[in-house]
Formats: sequence, C-alpha cells, structure tokens
Amino acid sequence: MSKLGLKEKLRDFDQMQSRVRAARVATSNDVLERLLGGEEREGCFVVERRFALHEAHGPIRLAQLFEVSGAALGIAAKDASLQQLQSRHTLFIDIETTGLAGGAGTLAFLLGLGSFEDEHFIVRQYFLRQPHEEAAMLTALQRHMSQAQALVSFNGKSFDIPLLASRAILNRMRIDFSLLPHLDVLHASRRLWKERVPDCSLGNLETHILGKTRGEDVPGYMIPQIYFDFVRTGKTDQLAEIFAHNRQDLVTTAALLAYLGHLVQSPFKWQASREELRKVGRLYREAGELDASTALFENLLATDEASRQREDDLALGFCYKSQRRYEDASLVWERVIERYAFHPLPFIELAKYLEHRAKDYARALEMVQRALRALNMMEGLRASPEVLVYKKDLQRREVRLQKKL
Repeated sequence: MSKLGLKEKLRDFDQMQSRVRAARVATSNDVLERLLGGEEREGCFVVERRFALHEAHGPIRLAQLFEVSGAALGIAAKDASLQQLQSRHTLFIDIETTGLAGGAGTLAFLLGLGSFEDEHFIVRQYFLRQPHEEAAMLTALQRHMSQAQALVSFNGKSFDIPLLASRAILNRMRIDFSLLPHLDVLHASRRLWKERVPDCSLGNLETHILGKTRGEDVPGYMIPQIYFDFVRTGKTDQLAEIFAHNRQDLVTTAALLAYLGHLVQSPFKWQASREELRKVGRLYREAGELDASTALFENLLATDEASRQREDDLALGFCYKSQRRYEDASLVWERVIERYAFHPLPFIELAKYLEHRAKDYARALEMVQRALRALNMMEGLRASPEVLVYKKDLQRREVRLQKKL
C-alpha cells in the first residue's frame, strides 16, 4: 500500500471537510425549516414573510408611505438626491451581527431586506448557516440593490453599510453602495424628535412615536452568542426570536418613515405638535422652501401666544429676510427686541437693516449700543458663551457706524 503525499492528504482532508459541511447543512436545513419556515435559496437559508400594507402600526399604515412625495422625504433626510424617489422602489435593510464593534472580525450573519411587492411589504431574511455562505448572501444583496431606487435603514449609514462594504471587500467583491441614495431614518428621526425622545433608539421611537410596545424581545447583547451556539453545536434556542426581532425592526423602520414623511409633507393635517411644527419649519427653510417655512412659522406665531418662543420669531424673521421682505423682517426684529430685550441677535439684524437698507445710521448705532449694554449686563450674570460671541461683531459695527455719522 503506497503512502500518500502531503498534497494527496490535503486533498482528502478537503473532501472530508466538504462532506462534513454538506451533512451539517442538510441537517440544519431540516431543523431550520421546521423552526422558521424557510428554505435553501441562492446559496444560503432564506426566510420570507409578507405584511399587509393596510395593517395599522400605531397611527400609520405602511400603504400611506406611497402618499409621501420624494420631495418630502428629501427634506426630511436633508438629501436632494431623494427628490424624485418613488417609495415603492425603496429597499429597506437591517442586519444582525456577531458584534457591535465592526471591523474585519465582525460578521453579518443575518441580512434582512424589505421591499414592496404585490401590495405587500415583503421581508426576506438571508441567514448564514456557516460563515462560508457569506459570498452568496452578498450576491443576493447586490441583486436586490440593482432593482431599487434607494436604500432605507435605521443607523445604516454608521453601521450596517460600512460593515457590509468591508465584508464585500474581504470576499473579493465590489458593492458600490454610493450608487443608491441612502435615507437613514435614525438621522431624520433625531431632527424631529430628539427633545421628545433623547435616546432615539428604534425601540424607543416605536414606543413613544408610534405608540407600540413589543412583546418579549431578545436583548441585543445576547444575539452574537445565540448565533455562535448555533454554528458550533446546532443549538437553535432563541434563533427564531432573532429573526422576529430583525423583521420587526424592518417593519418599524418603514412605519416610522411613513409617519415622519407625512409629518413633513402635511404637518397641519397630521396634527403635529408645536415642537414638530417648529422642526418641520426649520427643515423647509434649510431646504430653501421659504414659502412653506414662512407659512408654518406665521401659523405658529398666530395661534397660541402663550406658547410662542423667541426662536419662532427669529426663524420667521430670517424667512422674511431670505425672501427679501426686509421691511417685514425689521418688524419681526423690533417685536423680538420688545419681548426679549437681552438677546443680541435681533439688535444685530435690525441694525443691519437700518444701516444697509434704511440708511438710518443714527438709529442703527442706537440698536448696536443697546445690544452692547445688554451684553455687559449678561457678562455680569455669567451668560452662556454662545451669546457673548456677538460682542466683537457689535463692537466692530459700532466703530463703523460712528465713522458714518
């Protein structure tokens, strides 16, 4: 009997490993099919669920996302590339990983993708029974991305997409995520609700904005260990809970997007709170939608005198200024000075108007000097540095105006 060389031994070992791997996958398929109801597809295990679009998720139905224009979503996301987006063609993405640190050692073992098809929101979950199936999962992601107009995630810009991009590189694949606009619902939610919900986690937003409370949910810190136990021993305890958690995250992300989209598109129709109206008005102004922003702040200031804030008046004044309605803006600055005599900004804006538009240098100088007196008093009261930064501007303006008189 001839002795095998090293090359032949390695080949036999490889073949044995392949047989062991195939047997393990076949066994896990049977277990997973019974547990999760999925099937082998595209080189990994896939679970698919359909959600009716008319089903209520707190105050919103997923079907109502189709009523939101790309323009409104672009304003909410502060991303002009979303202007022409049709929400039916978005791809929602959420991953479960072997750790939160990211980097080359972190694996996305469950890829959840949500899309609208045949009047349903369909969630497809690609699961790695073994890490070597990762390339197949990434290939499936590429295919889904090629059929979408935009990506939607929750914190995906900071976590999901960078991790998947690094995994693609390690698999010698190229997935160009920059080809699709990416709407991160976390960032849009923070712009509207960070005061109301300081910790804008998806679970907190689900509870405080959508008014929904999840049942028993697998804690995030346990998810990596549950997967490691499955890979090493075939143990499936709580595996179904990870899939349910991932599905619910995708559905909640879609519901939140529909809700905040409507809030931005039709804030009065959706009975937005004063704080939400204030935030939407600022978003419109930052997007250059000055007529809409002006209308919002005019409404805010006309409805409830007791709840008005200095920032509302200032925002309206800047809207008028951007619209070149300088006289209207000057009336706002005067009103703010009467109500909030110790803030320098309205003095500065009124002084600008008086100097450059009305050419009333004496009155402009009066405004500057009143502001400086107010700042001197505030310095004695240890006012915040952000207010005191106006002092140098006012001093320069005072010198210039004195030369003009």
